[in-house]
Amino acid sequence: MSLRVAGRRLAVVLTVPLLLLAACGGDDNDDGANGNGASGNGDSAATDEPDDADDGADAGSGEFPASVDHRYGTTELTEAPERVVTLGFSDQDAVLAFGVAPIAVTDWYGDHPHATWPWAQDELGDAEPVVLNEGAFTGMQDFDYETLAELEPDLIIGLYTGMTQEEYDTLSVIAPTVASSPDYPEYGMPWQETTRMVGRILGQGDRAEELIAEVDRQFADAAAANPAFAGVEMAVAELFEPGSSFVRSATDPRTVFMTQLGFVLPDDLAALAGDLDGAPVSDELMTQLDRDLLVWNIGHEPGLREQVEAKPLYDQLQVVQDDGVLFIEDPLVSGALTWSTVLSLPYALEQLVPQLAETVGGAA
Repeated sequence: MSLRVAGRRLAVVLTVPLLLLAACGGDDNDDGANGNGASGNGDSAATDEPDDADDGADAGSGEFPASVDHRYGTTELTEAPERVVTLGFSDQDAVLAFGVAPIAVTDWYGDHPHATWPWAQDELGDAEPVVLNEGAFTGMQDFDYETLAELEPDLIIGLYTGMTQEEYDTLSVIAPTVASSPDYPEYGMPWQETTRMVGRILGQGDRAEELIAEVDRQFADAAAANPAFAGVEMAVAELFEPGSSFVRSATDPRTVFMTQLGFVLPDDLAALAGDLDGAPVSDELMTQLDRDLLVWNIGHEPGLREQVEAKPLYDQLQVVQDDGVLFIEDPLVSGALTWSTVLSLPYALEQLVPQLAETVGGAA
């Protein structure tokens, strides 16, 4: 199974608008406003609630109207949403952090109940969101417009996605939709901005800053306790395709985790991936990964360490000879790093900082 993600550039065929009109056709409200008082994001959904999804917890503590800018414009809500759908692979964590349980989520990987990992189960509580793509992860994202329309959401959040303008336009017919920030590449928006954008559209902008400050404080404390981390050149690598490794880019959440602790991604590796989430490195060029610290994030699939260690040039790397390699093999720890959300990061810090300190030296 691959954890690499890419936005599929789907053509919005003529049947989709017809489908959405049929799904929304039961609404007698002709004023053009969305059912939750949203502006500028399409027609209201039908008023009958579907039977296959629990009502989500509402954002009653939020302040409205609320709005957020994103790569396709501005989305505004005039009242708290009650039926939130998350399309991004990790968007549910940010929504749950504000006390809002989505009615539907997207599954990435991990086989956890309701596509919600252990670090977010307390926030999920008794809610049972529909898993939109259960058992169907392909590394791409297809938006099932028919199912989404049937769910009758009043807010769609699609931040950790490759959503196109065309897809956004279609989703906005179903409900007010929030896309990612234009300031970052697809799948490259930092967790702080994800948290901030979700907080704003849920009317909890101040709470978002509090959550961000608390996790940032944990990073700062860990970095201060481990000055040996500062300036250490590193690479975060993974294994997906035979004959190559995959090195994570400067904007990828896994790399950002490391740089927040004081580690440094060398310029040549940053240039290799550019604005993408990472870049393949062939086994013949594996010496490109030879840095002070080499982190292998391989907990998503068993047996990957053996594949890494069997690569022809692996034993010749200086970082291997210096015991500067850290294998993240525990699925939960690897998942917390991969997700890198406001809810997963405290667990990732708790588990990984001692391992990093042991590898490069530090107080942990």
